[in-house]
Amino acid sequence: MNAEKISRMEKLLDRKLSDDEITRLRRIKDVLGISDSDAIWDVLTAMEYQWFYYDELPQKIAGLSEVILEKIESAAAGNSTSKKGPRPHFSMSLPDAAALIPYTLLFLAALLSYGSLLLWAGFGIGAGQAHPPELILRMPSGLLVGGLCLMGGVLLGVRAAKDFAEGEKSWRKPLLAALALLLPGGIIISLAV
Repeated sequence: MNAEKISRMEKLLDRKLSDDEITRLRRIKDVLGISDSDAIWDVLTAMEYQWFYYDELPQKIAGLSEVILEKIESAAAGNSTSKKGPRPHFSMSLPDAAALIPYTLLFLAALLSYGSLLLWAGFGIGAGQAHPPELILRMPSGLLVGGLCLMGGVLLGVRAAKDFAEGEKSWRKPLLAALALLLPGGIIISLAV
């Protein structure tokens, strides 16, 4: 293997080849009977680049993993030694948890609506005829979706009233969300019955 081929490989790898690597490439040349001017060297150079790249990859990943773990440890140590003392791993106060209830109900209503829509479409496809969309609301899930919307709306309305009574400026958003849930909930219940 001539100096030009070695120089190409070093440019591609962006480092000097070790004596062992040069010896291995010369052994490949001798075993396969490749001349220095053969075009196969370009293919071998590309393959060697891939081999060196993937050979070094685990060490690179290990080094970056150590850096990430050190940063996580330092962040955890910084959080645990705050001025207020160590914080619990996870805590949620009762008012924070209660604020999630309307959104959980909204999620359940959306999930039930999606399931009802799939059931309605499957029934229509299976029967081979189109059914009116009101059929979705007449299913038992129609009552559940309407009830969940009404419950979420009432809970958000209570929260809006509480925020208003305490002089909070953010009472309008829960009120709008409550109305946005109460109105469809009432319509769904009236159509389902």
